[in-house]
Amino acid sequence: MQQAALPCVSSENGIDLHLRHHQAQVLDSLQRFNVLLAHRRFGKTVLALCVLIVKAFECKLNRPQLAYYCPTYSQAKRVAWPYLREFTAGIPGTVLNEAELKVSLPNGATIQLGSSDNPDASRGIYLDWVVMDEPSQMPPRMWTEVLRPALSDRLGGALFIGTPAGRHGLFYESYELADGRADWWRGMFKASQTGIVPDTELQSAQQAMSVAEYQQEYECSFDAAIRGAYYAEVMDKVRIATIAPVAGQQVHISLDLGMNDATAAWFFQTDGNRVNVFAYAEYTNMGLPDIVNDWRSRGYVYGKVIAPHDIGVRSLSTGQTRKQTLHNLGCDVITAPNIQVIDGINQTRLFLSRCSFDKEGCRDGIEALRQYRSDWQDKKGVLTLKPLHDWTSHGADAMRYLAVTGIDQLTGEWSNALDYSNMDKTICA
Repeated sequence: MQQAALPCVSSENGIDLHLRHHQAQVLDSLQRFNVLLAHRRFGKTVLALCVLIVKAFECKLNRPQLAYYCPTYSQAKRVAWPYLREFTAGIPGTVLNEAELKVSLPNGATIQLGSSDNPDASRGIYLDWVVMDEPSQMPPRMWTEVLRPALSDRLGGALFIGTPAGRHGLFYESYELADGRADWWRGMFKASQTGIVPDTELQSAQQAMSVAEYQQEYECSFDAAIRGAYYAEVMDKVRIATIAPVAGQQVHISLDLGMNDATAAWFFQTDGNRVNVFAYAEYTNMGLPDIVNDWRSRGYVYGKVIAPHDIGVRSLSTGQTRKQTLHNLGCDVITAPNIQVIDGINQTRLFLSRCSFDKEGCRDGIEALRQYRSDWQDKKGVLTLKPLHDWTSHGADAMRYLAVTGIDQLTGEWSNALDYSNMDKTICA
């Protein structure tokens, strides 16, 4: 039987939040850091926004800032904004900014919706509370490098909400971390236990879904594979350990050059037919000279830079190609073959079995490979042959260029005679 909605009223602030019994239970259980693992239709988004509203009024610091992050901006606008607008519109003195997806409350607090599309865009802010919705679909550094530091000076809190997506990634690791730790709370709410979704509907869903899908979406199982993931199965078998570069041996780079996205780079050495990948890096809003400066600062002896075929396209502003720019910076560049993406994905599946990855240095890149998947069309209910373009694409594309190029061409060395004349300063973001 479905639970009736139970009101949770904050008389001190005059906020009337209508929450189900289990939602109110979560609200009452919150610590500084929290991980909520709950089935579909539990009402996680509604609960999380209510938490932010309550925390906004409870905060005693000057100008509280709170934020709600989704994997993409379109999700934040489509899923969270209508609720936030509805819940706060009746509070006297509230100002709604539809263009910025921001609410300003009468006590000076703001609640901002955002996304993990570009983690670096959120650097430098301070936060009193933050919600991460479906963190399994976000790059881990969104939390470790951006949002967690933003909470430090004001001792802010966080709430992770979502459904499982395999035993890897930010959400799973946070759920495991929360077990028994001070200042952490975690909760799991299965559809078979809450009574929120009627039994008849659960039975219908079981008939329409595979066992793994049902267990993941309704019974909070971390064991189901990510739907449409290209490399998840092979990544579960590759060697992931402590991989240190061999001193004096050439280090090669496989590069995905971004224009409106991040530029991704894998750093690796070869050992016979094996490939030892020891570092992964992403660069946002940085030009090629700054990126190459970062590479040189690492102190390696470099060999080849593998780059995508479109590196040969000339810049309209300078007339130079980005390949020429890298060459002027001393890089020894080879261009990956221009083949169909799906064929390259198939080659990458085979190639990954020859790779070893450093657990820490490649952490974000490993997760990108695990989650890289085909696009799901909700209207048709099918997976397409086209990969989903999200944060995982950068690392996956850079690895694909390495796979289709192979390691036979990896001879030669960088030049130290740099030519900065007519340098292409185009931002590769």
